Amino acid sequence: MPNGNPEARPAPALTLPRQDSAPREAFLVLPGLNLHPHRLDPLTDVLNTAGAAAIAPRLTGFATPGDPALRRVRAADWLADVDAAWQSVHARLPDAAPSLLGYSLGGLLGLLWSLEAGVPLRRAILLAPALQLRPLLRAVMAVAGVLLPGRLWLPSRAPATYRFHSGTTVAAYRALAVLEHRLGAHLDAWLGGEGGGPPPMLIAASADDELISLMPLGALAQAFPERVTLLPLNHTPRPGFPAHLGLDATTLGETEWQRLLGTLRDWLRRTDADATAAAAGTATVDGGASA
Repeated sequence: MPNGNPEARPAPALTLPRQDSAPREAFLVLPGLNLHPHRLDPLTDVLNTAGAAAIAPRLTGFATPGDPALRRVRAADWLADVDAAWQSVHARLPDAAPSLLGYSLGGLLGLLWSLEAGVPLRRAILLAPALQLRPLLRAVMAVAGVLLPGRLWLPSRAPATYRFHSGTTVAAYRALAVLEHRLGAHLDAWLGGEGGGPPPMLIAASADDELISLMPLGALAQAFPERVTLLPLNHTPRPGFPAHLGLDATTLGETEWQRLLGTLRDWLRRTDADATAAAAGTATVDGGASA
């Protein structure tokens, strides 16, 4: 894609793996707060190649660059967008289980939607997930959310070829803060041994990330070593690129990108085999009980 900020964004479409017209899994592909959704296309291709479908929901405020809906967006709007996308996929692929590929805001949004909608995820891939923001950023957002009008646009640090809008509204940051707060209770429950714990997860993040706290990521990996795989990203960002923006060959560098791809493909195969074995074991137990 030569430009991450085109005149208009094509409507998102459900992509299917070439080898299977009725896949048993569909990934919700959710971008960051101002990431152009097409920047996740290389990872979506990996999912399709692995046999999964993928859908990129149309999030409120991201119909076209400068979309005025972003001036008044709420957390509830984004959760409803994800729910509507999943319902459309479920109607077309009723036997497909939901999974998640989420970058930054997308990881936070997808997990909270699953928990609050009562739709368990088969598995989740989280890149630099904004499960908890760094304390200073949280404080700044809290102050800005109170003092500044929601319609105000704030400039974006992201390179022009990666962002969707030239900036982000205060209303969007408020919505992000609401999502983070609501997910916090679920994270505390998981870490406290309640609620059954997370689905199988692959989490990739840089130790130098400027925006997110790594504490909950490490805590999840430590508490659930059999379910959570944590991949520390080790890359030197290009000039003008934040460490938080590590998601392809350009932002990570070719060597680190290939390491991420290799880990992702191995994790997809392993967790798919584990799920298949677990399903077969359940079927055997059920069959034996019936006999």
